[in-house]
Amino acid sequence: MNEGQLKHPLGWGDDALSHFFKASTQNEFATFVHTPGWHKAFSAIAEDLASCTQYAINSLLSAKDPAARSLFMVAHNQYLAAARLASSGQCLTVYPLGRAVVESALYGWYLSADETAAARWHDKPTDKKRRSDWGREFTFSFLATKLELANADRAKWARWLHQTAIDFGAHPNKEALYANMDHVRDPEGKSMLQVKFLQSWNQAALLANKFVIETGIFALGQFALSFPETEPALKISGAAAKHAMTLHALIQKASSIMGKRVD
Repeated sequence: MNEGQLKHPLGWGDDALSHFFKASTQNEFATFVHTPGWHKAFSAIAEDLASCTQYAINSLLSAKDPAARSLFMVAHNQYLAAARLASSGQCLTVYPLGRAVVESALYGWYLSADETAAARWHDKPTDKKRRSDWGREFTFSFLATKLELANADRAKWARWLHQTAIDFGAHPNKEALYANMDHVRDPEGKSMLQVKFLQSWNQAALLANKFVIETGIFALGQFALSFPETEPALKISGAAAKHAMTLHALIQKASSIMGKRVD
């Protein structure tokens, strides 16, 4: 069945869940049509992540340990999910997924850089003291400190992305507490609140889109750092830099339209 023949099944949109799915899909279409620059940016990163995944799967069986490659494939999957949520207007939910993208890429880099770490990661101790040491090693904070020794700027960015994700909803906190609420007036002019899981194209949507793209760029950069032998063929470092320039241009354009600055 081709796209032109595709029809919704009988009853689709009549129950609460499929109704939400239907509205989400309509928002995805709207993103594709009305903000094509953002869709193209999402898609371009997805294509480069697909190249990374192809390398990972092609070399998986010949690698001394498959964990690092597998983690970058996971980051790719998480990015795709986050991009789709952002395109549908589900702004709050992109932050937990974006955090996962960053963590998967960071762990992937660490396990690629230290083969003994990969062995330790697979073998979680049962002894209380050794398990405590294991737990301290495999934390975001520890891995970010390790990344700082290799690339201070990337470590700083990783920490910023991670904290941004937490602040905007990847962890329960007061900053994101009211993100899914809308203040409106009823016909009589009285103030009331509405639940709003699907955002229109507003500053919240712009920030969510920006964040998702940044996590994708971060994952690409970590891949390039982890597997420098792929650079001549895949040119991931250059692609990541190009995506960053595209994002900057999109932010400038959107900010001028909305009349608000987005850093």
